[in-house]
Amino acid sequence: MPNFERIDALARLVREKRVNREILLESLHHGLLKATEKEYGSPQEVRVTWNEKTGDIVIQALKEVVNKVTPGEGHLQISKRAAKKIDPDAELGSKVPQPIRIDEFSRGAVNMFRREFLSLVKGAEREQVYEEYSERVGQIIPRCVVQQVYRSRVLVQVAGSIEGVVPVEERARGERYDQGDPITPVLVEVKPPESNEPQLILSRATPLLVQRLFEREAPEIEEGVVEIRGIAREAGVRTKIAVASNDFRVDAVGTFVGMRGTRVQSVMRELNGERIDVLPWTLDKTVLVSHALLPATVMHVETERIEEPEEGQEPLYMIAVVPDDELSLAIGKHGHNVRLAGRLVGARVDVVTQTSWEERKQREKMLMVDLSEMSSVSEKLGERLRLAGLGSANSIAESSEEELLEVKGIGPVLQKKVREEAEKLVEARRSAVEASLSQEDQPEESENEGR
Repeated sequence: MPNFERIDALARLVREKRVNREILLESLHHGLLKATEKEYGSPQEVRVTWNEKTGDIVIQALKEVVNKVTPGEGHLQISKRAAKKIDPDAELGSKVPQPIRIDEFSRGAVNMFRREFLSLVKGAEREQVYEEYSERVGQIIPRCVVQQVYRSRVLVQVAGSIEGVVPVEERARGERYDQGDPITPVLVEVKPPESNEPQLILSRATPLLVQRLFEREAPEIEEGVVEIRGIAREAGVRTKIAVASNDFRVDAVGTFVGMRGTRVQSVMRELNGERIDVLPWTLDKTVLVSHALLPATVMHVETERIEEPEEGQEPLYMIAVVPDDELSLAIGKHGHNVRLAGRLVGARVDVVTQTSWEERKQREKMLMVDLSEMSSVSEKLGERLRLAGLGSANSIAESSEEELLEVKGIGPVLQKKVREEAEKLVEARRSAVEASLSQEDQPEESENEGR
């Protein structure tokens, strides 16, 4: 076997992985130190250089020139006579380079060299990947090919040699891959070099993928003429994006859709047919949610801000009223449409029919107890309560003690009296309304039973 065959083979491997020359030489140097220590019991002084003319790697041991080599120190010393053959100017105590012959090492030393060398190269390669890709998080990574498909993840080859992974939670619903398939993902995380896992965490489920694909299709986005202001996605099913124009002469929705729908269709093809709704952005959330619930017609939107939302709950609650025959359109298949509309506007959205909404309002009106029905509230006090936003016995019953005490003319005793009366009146009204509604339902039930 030629002397440097093993090193040349390893060097070719490193070149294919695009590891730079300095890392290659440093790794060779460290590996040789370990190998010579394994072979001789103590490491040699090693020099590794690159021949600029031939492109070959030159490895040498620097041996000290002595009159007579000490037994057992032949890997560290060279006789003056032998040194003169290499360098005529060699003197006692100087160092003379002599080629290292890896092929003459024992198998254990060769394996030690190989392990150390490849370990250092792998570490250097991971460091290089980390530095190169850390700045590309959130970007599309081109030239990706599926390497292996597992139940929990898809291993991907990036740029020919770097390993990435698409975890199961980052896969779009319904997508299937085979080995060798091209894939267009977004980079969402880069693992540190110390990790033993694939470094590049890729995603096909992130909303960023939709945004980056549109940026690729529409140069107006990069130019700042139009932009995506909001995006909500259920990967593999449907995406809603709200877009705006920074130039009154440019139609944002038309820009994203493209001539005859070419741009949006191109993005949908890349997402394997995932439906994409492009909506005009507006700061008015009631208008935005009306657009987001298309193709249903939204007749009315009522909003309510939740003061202390639970963990994971949106602070804004919206009720959208639609025609009776368009409820399923507004909700969408499996609730996708209304869920995405809520995410887009940042609110919990419920959809109700016009009939149920009118019935609800009628019931609320029937349950309302006016302040004029309260004996403990004078006309003057009633005006103050209304100014404080407590215009009914219902609102008084639901208010806090502190809210009532802030009303001028109400002290602790009157506060208790007013509250107790309000609660009794509200409860009495509720019982009366429920009894009335129950009587209205009875004839219909009896008629149905007769049939």
